[in-house]
Amino acid sequence: MKIGIMSDTHKKIGRAKKAIDLLIEKGAKFIVHAGDIVEEEVLKYLEEKTKYVAVFGNNDYHLYKFADKYNLVSEPYYFKLAEKTFKLMHYPKYMFPLDVDIIIYGHTHDVDISFNGKNLILNPGEVCARDSGFSSCMTLDVEENKYIVTLYYRKIKTDEWKSKIKEFILPKVNN
Repeated sequence: MKIGIMSDTHKKIGRAKKAIDLLIEKGAKFIVHAGDIVEEEVLKYLEEKTKYVAVFGNNDYHLYKFADKYNLVSEPYYFKLAEKTFKLMHYPKYMFPLDVDIIIYGHTHDVDISFNGKNLILNPGEVCARDSGFSSCMTLDVEENKYIVTLYYRKIKTDEWKSKIKEFILPKVNN
């Protein structure tokens, strides 16, 4: 299963829509938003386009009134998808314990793609391009024996998305 991952859209609705469209175009069947959504319009767009879950970020207090209208959750949020367990948060402080297969967080605006042999830790960076000048998001392909993470990034004021791929082989489970 291919999962789209994004975070920190802030007030950049156009960049958020471009990232959502890209993730869907690349085959994402589900999108995870790791917080700092800021604009309800981003939630509306996700709602129209695909299945998703979004976690509240530190700039999303005004969105609490929409928690029942959208698939908006508090951190840390645990769920299962593609036979894997996930923990979703905005703040990395909820990362520990490392008690799931895949941990997704935002807030730092820095890309993180780490695997310790058991836990895959992902931060897609920032859609808003506030700190880096690049809008970024990623897909995660969950396969039977490996994870394939593709980071997509686009310099602002350009249309071309570039990509980098990282593959992680999952350890064999002894029965």
